[in-house]
Amino acid sequence: MKKSIITGLALMLSASLFAGCGSSKTDENADTGSGVTNYSMQVWDSSWKWDNAINQKLEEKTGVKMDYIPVIDSGSNATGKVDVWLASGDYPDIINDSPLTIGKYKDAGAVIPLEELIDQYGPHIKEKFGKYYDLLKDDEGHIYSLYGVNLATEPSPDSQASFIVQYDVLKEAGYPEIKTLDDLYAVLESYYQKHPKTDDGKEIIPFSGISGGLLDINPALNAAGLPDHGFYEIKDNKVNFAMTNDYAKQYIKFLNKLQNTGMLDKEVFSLNAETEGAKISQGRVLASYIPGWLMKGYEKSIIASGQFDKMYAKLPVMQSAGMEDHSNGMPPTSSSTNLAITTKAKHPEKIIQMLDYLFTDEGQVLANWGIEGKHYDVVEGKRVRNKDFDAKLQADPSVAVSEGLQGPFNRFTFGNGAKLSDGDYATPITKDYVVSTYDSTTKEVLAKYGKQTWADFMAKPEIYPAMLWQLNTPEDAKPIAIKLEEIWHKEISKAILAKSDAEFEQKWNETVAQIDKNGKDELNQSMTEVWQNFMERYNKAVK
Repeated sequence: MKKSIITGLALMLSASLFAGCGSSKTDENADTGSGVTNYSMQVWDSSWKWDNAINQKLEEKTGVKMDYIPVIDSGSNATGKVDVWLASGDYPDIINDSPLTIGKYKDAGAVIPLEELIDQYGPHIKEKFGKYYDLLKDDEGHIYSLYGVNLATEPSPDSQASFIVQYDVLKEAGYPEIKTLDDLYAVLESYYQKHPKTDDGKEIIPFSGISGGLLDINPALNAAGLPDHGFYEIKDNKVNFAMTNDYAKQYIKFLNKLQNTGMLDKEVFSLNAETEGAKISQGRVLASYIPGWLMKGYEKSIIASGQFDKMYAKLPVMQSAGMEDHSNGMPPTSSSTNLAITTKAKHPEKIIQMLDYLFTDEGQVLANWGIEGKHYDVVEGKRVRNKDFDAKLQADPSVAVSEGLQGPFNRFTFGNGAKLSDGDYATPITKDYVVSTYDSTTKEVLAKYGKQTWADFMAKPEIYPAMLWQLNTPEDAKPIAIKLEEIWHKEISKAILAKSDAEFEQKWNETVAQIDKNGKDELNQSMTEVWQNFMERYNKAVK
């Protein structure tokens, strides 16, 4: 889903791809004369700026200032500017990237081990990681990157399921329980038969979705009650490429049924975030599968138009009745895009001291709540969002970025639902706050189901050692993984478009056969080794 967004941003930065980072970074960790040391730092969002109130306070507290260098053409593929930097030897003081990229920098001798620095300058890092601290270490006992640790004891109150159903559909059906794909189909069919067009004459679309997400394995994993390990399932400590499993087949069969009854979006194979958002804002889409981070942006336009009945319930939907839902997995750390210090950085201990501050209660309050009197107030001994600031935030979510409440250091949060030593929450995303952001129509719909938040619908969070996408895909396995994903996206459309059960079976079996003969077993073996090696480290760390 993110590819089209990332591509557009990447084009804006392409002119600087080969410019290196020497002209963007400050001069050799320059001391400004006020005891503040500048460091150049790779970031992955060009809207992030150091010059904001929260970062200024962080600078005052730690004596460290950052010169952000935006790079959005790296990520899991580890290509582009970060590789150019490594090849040229001209890279910033701090790298933020995938474990795979950081591994390349480590192999080239470009990043430094951190364990001795943490021993000396990072007591709060060690304290907060606790039994998970050894997960930071590689097989040789070295630490080359840092990330956050999850200390939440409660589920995040802003979490939500990714199957969505329009309020108007639920209202007309009498607010039924939608537990399965069959339940969802029946509700959509009934509404569509009565309302094939919107009030202004536009064609209703019973089920839609961005093609990159709707046709991937995520909806099938969710409906099967399984955690999101990307394209994989982990069972009995073994990894399997999940797209040819029976639950994937059942979900694709659900899409095929929608297709054959005229209830699947006719543009489903080419939809992107922009076109899908336009259809949703027009009130045409009755249901879909869209993750919360994207849905929030779509619903903003609905709210602005005042069409609250066209907003969406976020419901967990299973393949069949009685299935156990274990999809709400919560890893103990936030490893995926990690922070490493390169050999260019002078006085790296200052960076560790700054990061250690973020692992203190005071640092958590600054990074997550902001500045008292400006971003939050203390009422009866508890932190609450400042009303004026919250009004600005609700009107324009980008305010969180401009104020410094979203940026590269906020990922060191202990998590929504975590509490600090004062007994108050580490972040402002509390249940009371989430409820306060809902409009009256949303509260009415939730009340019909005896719920207060969309998170109340979800299964209890379960701690998983890690999500597989947090770990590295080995270099020799990456081409296979890419090939199998390409086969899936190319061939699965034929099964969805099948006109009969017999044709569906034929097209499904042909897709499975192609995946089988193009290295699925080899990929499974390679990813199983990655997982089992991690689990060996994990079990040693937490015993």
